[in-house]
Amino acid sequence: MRYGPSERLFRLARSLAGARVGLTLDEMAAELEVGRRTAERLRDTLVAMFPQMESSDDEGRIRRWRLPGSALIGVVEARAEAVAAIEATARECDVNGENDRAALLREGSATLRAVMRPDALRRSEPDIAALMEAEGVAMRPGPRPKLRAGVLPTLRRAILGMQPVVVRYAGPHAGEPTIRVLCPYGILYGGSGWLVGHVDDLPEMRLWRLDRIVSADLLDRGFQRREDFSLAAYAAQSFGVFQEEPIDVVLRLSPEVADEGEAWLFHPSQSIVRETDGGLTVRFRAGGALEMCWHLFTWGSGITIVEPPELRTQLCDMAAVVAAHHGGDASVSDDPGKSE
Repeated sequence: MRYGPSERLFRLARSLAGARVGLTLDEMAAELEVGRRTAERLRDTLVAMFPQMESSDDEGRIRRWRLPGSALIGVVEARAEAVAAIEATARECDVNGENDRAALLREGSATLRAVMRPDALRRSEPDIAALMEAEGVAMRPGPRPKLRAGVLPTLRRAILGMQPVVVRYAGPHAGEPTIRVLCPYGILYGGSGWLVGHVDDLPEMRLWRLDRIVSADLLDRGFQRREDFSLAAYAAQSFGVFQEEPIDVVLRLSPEVADEGEAWLFHPSQSIVRETDGGLTVRFRAGGALEMCWHLFTWGSGITIVEPPELRTQLCDMAAVVAAHHGGDASVSDDPGKSE
């Protein structure tokens, strides 16, 4: 999106005030999607406008600039669209059963309203209300997890403080919850929601369903966080949530669904090639074969699994089970989630 000079100045001012350690010239250019020369001119303009602009060199001797947030009081106001977007996202979290996240988003919205000048807030209120009325939340089937009170705040404190937690964890089968001492690294949202962490003194990462955590209590000690672990990289290994050995997947989308598929993200590692007949070839590497089958099933005959053959067999088994259940005449295996 292209912005005029004044809009760029305001965007840069907000970014400089919101960056704890400031921004380098290259970071300013990337933020505004402009060249370094343009970023330099905009920085110089802000320095002239705001004498309180600060600059310092970081550990790598690279100059960083920062604007104190107080300099923007009464100059930059939160937009009605920004407040409405936060509140709409909070409403979506409510629908998905993520009440804790919804509460945090509404706290952020209330904070934005609180720092707005009364006259600006008065002007924005009708727009916020109109946008909230105009933007609904589409109802989608899926889990609506019910999390125990206090679990998420405790896990967040543990993640930030690198502290182990004692959790009582209810497994999929009835029985007394088991007690585990976990070292939490992050939370993956989507579906039921999952805590990523490992058992104390064991390095292997595992997933723990948030709605099965009955209670969580902080331990008064820390743990040594694995330096080689990246939550983003861990999540990207899988098609969905379940962690498995990655496989190389090749999909073929028919010309009839190619346009829709071209705008679809199957996996962050994907590559897409448009074929001469109008179809689409999608390649990616990921684990989570069962979740792939669940998703690919929704494309019907518009998609074909080219590789690997084991994934194609697994999807065929799943389709046969569904057909048999609804009155079809098909030979099925006992478990649609597993292939021979």
